[in-house]
Amino acid sequence: MVNKINKKNFLILLLSLSILKFIIAITYGDYSYEQEWEIILKNLLNDFSFSYYEIEGQKIPTAYMPPLYPYIIYFVSIFGFSEFITVKIILFLQCLFSGISIIFFYKILLKIFNERYSIIFSLIYFLIPINFYSAIQISSVSFQISIFIFFLYYYLTAQTNFCFIKLGLFSGLALLIRGEFWLLFLILIFFKMITNKIKLKNLCSLMLIVLFCISPTLIRNYIAFGDFVITKSSGYNLWRGNSLSKNINGESIDINGESVETFKIEEEKKKIKNKLIQSNNLSKYEIYLDQMYLDIAKKNIFNDPIEYIKHYINKFFAFLFFNFSSNYPNNFHPLILIPEIVISLFGILGIFQNIFSKKINYELLIITFYYLAVIPVFFVLPRYKLFIFPMYIIFSCYLFAFLSNKIFSKKQ
Repeated sequence: MVNKINKKNFLILLLSLSILKFIIAITYGDYSYEQEWEIILKNLLNDFSFSYYEIEGQKIPTAYMPPLYPYIIYFVSIFGFSEFITVKIILFLQCLFSGISIIFFYKILLKIFNERYSIIFSLIYFLIPINFYSAIQISSVSFQISIFIFFLYYYLTAQTNFCFIKLGLFSGLALLIRGEFWLLFLILIFFKMITNKIKLKNLCSLMLIVLFCISPTLIRNYIAFGDFVITKSSGYNLWRGNSLSKNINGESIDINGESVETFKIEEEKKKIKNKLIQSNNLSKYEIYLDQMYLDIAKKNIFNDPIEYIKHYINKFFAFLFFNFSSNYPNNFHPLILIPEIVISLFGILGIFQNIFSKKINYELLIITFYYLAVIPVFFVLPRYKLFIFPMYIIFSCYLFAFLSNKIFSKKQ
């Protein structure tokens, strides 16, 4: 069967699988919004206010969530369809972009490996259950991964100025859909600069397009918060991953005051709220709230650094290999458990093989080590594994290509 798969058959198979994915999305996918999307969408539709909290009748500007995905939901919603139809249209778009991104992933592989390997490993990536499943949920992760694949393709292949413009577009979109991407973007662009892989003209084109994409959000947040930021949730996320409970999966989002720590947080939130009401400065509520979480997280870590270093190591290995402490439903289902363990194992082996080979792929190693280092600083959710699965698949391909050459060279 593998021998019969050529580029034409690959595209036909990919189209068929994409149609199957959408049928599954229609049948079993989400049919309504999660609470945070629903609240933000309602505020956008009613008065075009990008907000989550409402205090004393005042809608509070939000910067907890990157804005791209909520605006995607909003632009589909303005056509006036029912919530069910709107959700299914969004799922269709996610399935569509997911399928298109696999073509770009195939083109990335084709730059490194032969056509057979590129087709096989592209299909493996597409069929990873958690990757297949992510596109049928109302979640930003599917668009995020698709945009990241587009970014990765142009980052690895861009040579003409027009390609760098497209790289700038997907860089800007990635910055608007995922908070920690900005640092990775700067690291990768700096790497291109020090390795002389980008001309000044191309760099200027790239940065201008990026600035064009993110400037509306930067301006809006500067007006609202007095700071040039895309998102402002690092303190909250740091606390979620470094609360007193030391939960690898992150402290519960719905704080109900059941523990001593969460009770104190609820009390502190009330103080912040009252203080801002008195000073008529409620618009900065989320900024003060995020700073509160940051202070609590730092206090936890500095009060017991050894335990939190151990906690970081536990999160690191949960992200690197598999999170055996996960409390998410169906995370230990064989269709989730086995593929993730197998791909992680071969991906890790492929990383070591590539490091000690003569064809070290520095760009992919930088991306992989960045996510492996940064994500465990916060907390580990099952869908976060999708951040490094593209690299794991590519490094697995390196490993199998290496083993294949060794086996065939011995036979000769």
